[in-house]
Amino acid sequence: MGLPIGGDSRKLSFWKPVVDHIVARLSSWNNKFLSFGGRLVLLKFVLSSLPVYFLSFFKAPAGIISSIESIFKRFFCEGSEDHRKIAWTNWDFVCVLKEEGGLGVRRLGEFNMSLLGKWCWSMLTDKEGLWYRVLKARYGEVGGRLREGGRHDSMWWRSICRVRGRVGEGVGSWFDDNVRRLVGDGRTTLFWFDHWIGETPLRFKFPRLFDLAINKECTVKEMESLGWEVEGRAWEWRRRLLAWEEDSVRECSEVLHNIVLQVDVTDSWRWLLDPVHGYSVRESYRFLTTSCEQVDRSLVDDVWHRNIPEKVSLFVWRLLRNRLPSKDNLLRRNILHVNDLACVTGCGASETAKHLFLDCDLSYSMWLLIWNWIGISVVTPCQIRDHFIQVSFMDRGLLAFG
Repeated sequence: MGLPIGGDSRKLSFWKPVVDHIVARLSSWNNKFLSFGGRLVLLKFVLSSLPVYFLSFFKAPAGIISSIESIFKRFFCEGSEDHRKIAWTNWDFVCVLKEEGGLGVRRLGEFNMSLLGKWCWSMLTDKEGLWYRVLKARYGEVGGRLREGGRHDSMWWRSICRVRGRVGEGVGSWFDDNVRRLVGDGRTTLFWFDHWIGETPLRFKFPRLFDLAINKECTVKEMESLGWEVEGRAWEWRRRLLAWEEDSVRECSEVLHNIVLQVDVTDSWRWLLDPVHGYSVRESYRFLTTSCEQVDRSLVDDVWHRNIPEKVSLFVWRLLRNRLPSKDNLLRRNILHVNDLACVTGCGASETAKHLFLDCDLSYSMWLLIWNWIGISVVTPCQIRDHFIQVSFMDRGLLAFG
């Protein structure tokens, strides 16, 4: 299958074949003739796919993620590994989802986590599989899940356990927070361990009762059959309860009061990010990388319109963020002297992106010709963003009226 056996994925040497493969692929391309749009396509659909097989099985160290993303960054921003050029766009913003205003290049750390989450989902839904039975024989099972935390656990299993239970690239227990147990007949749902009612599993909501319970791995069906009323036979304790513990039993019984099991329906797992189809790497990655910032979706859709070539959309994306090599931007990066700011058209004004595309005599006359050709009269906005919105709105109007 191409994966190393018995290696330590924490070591940088373990990932050397992956890095070498990426560098070799880069060396086979004549990058100096590739546009920004061409490099973006190759980066998203070729380079980012090279380490996927390794990342779907092993947790990559932060150092490897940084090294690979540095290679990607140099390729996209500079077009070459040998000659340093200006990085016109912050790499973090390049990796933002397109729907949120970025370029949609994968963040390898979060993508790695999303791929490994597929294993965690399979451990819940494919317990009859041979691979699960092997892991169960090796590590044992507690609370319906494979045991973790043993001294002799493999590095692979430890990394899977961190994804499954606690560590989630800065977003807490992201996997467990998005898993729910749908109860039908209750025969395969663990009463205390599974997240089947409320905001948390009952062992966390009522920790003292869980600690005192004799049968910690009872199912919902067993508890319901014995009776989970306050005086029901389902409650079996290691000792006599204190007054405040009896109050917890009453509270728990009230939570369960309206639960009705469905005899002909089997229990199942639900992935909250995609309740219909279950776990998907795409939705998990989106969850791990989505920010809370509000984005004008209409503007995003107009930039990345399906009928516009990728390199043109990328140029507009850079223009709207003032990331083009205009002379004022070159001065800001100490590439040009303050005396070299004159507009390239010879009009005598200082060259900025706004001046080049809106204010310069040449560009202004060009826009007048375009408006006359279309047959409309407009007031040209003073800002590039407003101008783009105006043109996009008129384009939609022209299409609507044929």
